[in-house]
Amino acid sequence: MRIVSLVPAGTDILFALGAATDIVGVSHECAIPAGAPALPRLTRSVVQTTGLSSAEIDAAIAGQVATDAPVYEVDGQTLEALRPDLILTQGLCDVCALPARVVENALCRLSWRPALLSLDAHSVDGVLDSIHEVGKHTGRRRQAQLLVSHLRSRLDQVALAVAKRPRVPVVCLEWLDPPYACGHWIPEMVERAGGTELLGQTGMRSAPVPWAEIERTCPAAVIAMPCGFDLPRAAQDLEQVAARTPWLRATGAATVYAAAGTYFTQPGPSLVTGVEVLASVLHPDAAAWSVPPGAITRWRAPAPLRKNGTLRPSGEGAGAHGKGGRSN
Repeated sequence: MRIVSLVPAGTDILFALGAATDIVGVSHECAIPAGAPALPRLTRSVVQTTGLSSAEIDAAIAGQVATDAPVYEVDGQTLEALRPDLILTQGLCDVCALPARVVENALCRLSWRPALLSLDAHSVDGVLDSIHEVGKHTGRRRQAQLLVSHLRSRLDQVALAVAKRPRVPVVCLEWLDPPYACGHWIPEMVERAGGTELLGQTGMRSAPVPWAEIERTCPAAVIAMPCGFDLPRAAQDLEQVAARTPWLRATGAATVYAAAGTYFTQPGPSLVTGVEVLASVLHPDAAAWSVPPGAITRWRAPAPLRKNGTLRPSGEGAGAHGKGGRSN
């Protein structure tokens, strides 16, 4: 079988299922594991983001969306030459990855019609179901069953470790400038890791939220996990935003973390690692958590020094807001 994956999560799933040799092309955003052969890149971003700040990236993409202009383009000529049997895509977000409608438009110009599988999960269980779907379409049902069973076992271990612990009130941000509250599966990930997401809503898109509203919720932890950014870029953005956001630097405010977006915003096997990463900072003494290098780091305000860097469990002091408002 010849497969083209135009969504990073799809590429991750294919590699996890042992289907690497079937992949003939990927998107410009897909990460290829070290040692794997180089693959043709079949997409490009219309918005050139190199050297732009997060605010500039947001404005540029908003301009494209406002005029119904595409954010990404497909290399139809190379796609035609590769002649894949199956194409993986997504329809969840028009700005995070190539949307299915753009792929469908490209397919209309091909001389044949490959199968199209759109990965559109809104929950952790939905992501696991997507693995089963990819397994079914690629003749790897058994491999998918084994992978999902392993991932569920890891989730069960986290649930057992945090089951009797007080919930930690958290705000997760999928973008920092402007700030976006998390959506889709991330609030559920927080819940599974022993926290309560105060602003994000499970199954819904991420949404802009003022810093004043974030401050009003009195979270014990703020986790910056900007979509598409690695840990160094997330930390850089957090530093820039904190310079003009006094609350983030205040003594006694939330414990603030920068995190690599891959483990939270990319709906593939890495989400299970993301749940473990969240548990490692919300309940660090609950288990011997294994956190990948480059996944998360605590951001420390340069001054004044914090009097207490520990997380406040929900129901104690300011964290009691976890029982009201828009919390889950």
